[in-house]
Amino acid sequence: MLTKIKSIIILLVIFWQKMWDNIYRFFNGVPTLKRSRITANLFLGSQYSLIGLQKLKALGITAIVNMREHPAFAESKYEGFHYLHLPTKDNTPPPLETLIKGAEFVTHEIKAGGKVYIHCRQGLGRGPTMTIAYLISTGLTYDAAFALVKKVRSFINPRSSQIAQLKALEQYYQEHPQPASITPK
Repeated sequence: MLTKIKSIIILLVIFWQKMWDNIYRFFNGVPTLKRSRITANLFLGSQYSLIGLQKLKALGITAIVNMREHPAFAESKYEGFHYLHLPTKDNTPPPLETLIKGAEFVTHEIKAGGKVYIHCRQGLGRGPTMTIAYLISTGLTYDAAFALVKKVRSFINPRSSQIAQLKALEQYYQEHPQPASITPK
């Protein structure tokens, strides 16, 4: 009985965190830093508004990886950002090639001293999948990368097919080590 009560409390806390993130994003254009800063140079969240795009710039974000199937804004709105759109249907895993391309983009940007914001619509599945893919490319295991992201954004919910793809990516990087990995800060 005590375990069941504890589980319900945890679910309620996670639900409230997700709701607060959405409410905050609605009024401020971007999610809270507490729920989006994975490392010093890596951020994960949901879709931002045009005001939020300016707030990201003010935070020092230099690059954006959009995992949504369709872009929310014309590319002209991303002036001043390095921008990578990796169209991925909701609730599906990106192909390995897409995860590798995204991880290389993030690696290049962070090596150049930049900060990257990865997003999908809600920051629950596709965005976390790409974020975890980047962390795996740095040498972290799937479990360690997932735990790091989950610690900050407790309500992530990658689908089983996305998790399977990330584990395949982990295997790929074990077989094809990266020349110079970046330790997440």
